[in-house]
Amino acid sequence: MKIAFIVPGPQLNMYKLGGIRIPNIGVIYLGTILRKAGHDVRIYDENVTRAVDWKGNLKREILEADAFGISILTPSALTGYIYAQQIRQAKPNAKIVIGGMHATAMPEEAAQFCDHVVTKEAEGIIVKVFEGGFKEKIIHGEVVDIDNLPYPDFSIVADHHKITYFPVSASRGCPYNCPFCQVPTVFERKYRTRSPESMTAELIARRKSGQEVLFFNDDLFGLNVENTMPFMENLIRCGVRFRYVSAETRVNIINKNPELLTVMKQLGFKKLHVGVESINDENLRDYSKAQTVNDIKEAMKVANDVGIKINGMFILGMDNDDNSTVERTVNFIKQTHMDTATFSILYPIPGTPLFNELESQHRIMTHDWSLYDGTHVVFKPKKVNPLNLQNMWVSAWKSLYRWYTRYGLANRGFFKLFWYPRNRDYLRALVEDKLSSLETRLKGLKLPTNFRPTIIELFVENLVTRVPA
Repeated sequence: MKIAFIVPGPQLNMYKLGGIRIPNIGVIYLGTILRKAGHDVRIYDENVTRAVDWKGNLKREILEADAFGISILTPSALTGYIYAQQIRQAKPNAKIVIGGMHATAMPEEAAQFCDHVVTKEAEGIIVKVFEGGFKEKIIHGEVVDIDNLPYPDFSIVADHHKITYFPVSASRGCPYNCPFCQVPTVFERKYRTRSPESMTAELIARRKSGQEVLFFNDDLFGLNVENTMPFMENLIRCGVRFRYVSAETRVNIINKNPELLTVMKQLGFKKLHVGVESINDENLRDYSKAQTVNDIKEAMKVANDVGIKINGMFILGMDNDDNSTVERTVNFIKQTHMDTATFSILYPIPGTPLFNELESQHRIMTHDWSLYDGTHVVFKPKKVNPLNLQNMWVSAWKSLYRWYTRYGLANRGFFKLFWYPRNRDYLRALVEDKLSSLETRLKGLKLPTNFRPTIIELFVENLVTRVPA
């Protein structure tokens, strides 16, 4: 069977426009398993390359498949549904399967656009799903032994030569319960790590294949030090070192294990992405971060001493944020010598405690999932009005990355050329307090027929592809 997987991107992917191309490793696992079962598999991941032509229609080569899988996150859900409608129109009898984080949270919604919805982890059942072993519309996946998964085969990704960071998975799940995070919904707070032997063997094979730039997509890299330290030490003893490695981790992991960072540095780690979220202790407590501002400062000192750069990830719009939050946050970033920082507007992802709480308080202003990407205000904040929060987010980026600083011109170009032009209607509705008028009415299936990228987006994406990493 010829199977095409599609991973829709958000309607405006600022990371891809910046030249960062990291494919979805979960879908690659599924494709690899199906390929080993004898199927012809191709993955079209819009974090790497467009699945549509310049008119917004799925490429002809995709529609040549016999069956289709679509993996959706909340901000890409509507695009995924549009693709499903295009497939259904072009090939009425083809099997369409939808999965991913958003489908797990909203299976009945996704079921309107496909033959099967697969929730949670799908590796253990994916062959049976595509070979007709299930009659149910909604199929619940099962927890898998991640040590038994095959090594991901990146050759099945369309335009895989464009990949700039090769994802690696050393663990799954998260034992914490931050109310804005969707991970516990999918993995049920079951944190699992792969064995040091499995990780050592895979990474040696990765290095031999020429993969020198890696990103560990674990939510908490290094949480299980007993498993993490041995595989890195094994690689160093074997003389394996990578050109550039990065990962996501937590403040308390850095603070408790400074020796871990020393070994990471030897292996080739250059940067860690840390969920700082806020520099307000009340926010950190209210949103169950299990860390304090002093903990964050100490983590920065540990990382700076070792020589690993930190990208702090911040959320704006928490209940204790006010009009002074941006200025204080930018000053904190500079004082602690963070290398870079990213800012996201708080958004209530379906299936999370935050979504349920804000929905019950009637604070959610729209259910247009395309706006749930961290760059749009979709709820009513407590201490600032929605328009002020939107302006705070823009101000944070511009205040930290001034035109003469690193990334300053690119940052301003993103807003001027991409974000503002695409969001004129959104901003007008926000100003007029009529955001609900933009809402896509899923129940009536009143979706647009396609999503057309702008000419300038296509030009920039092709341009940055040609720039060596």
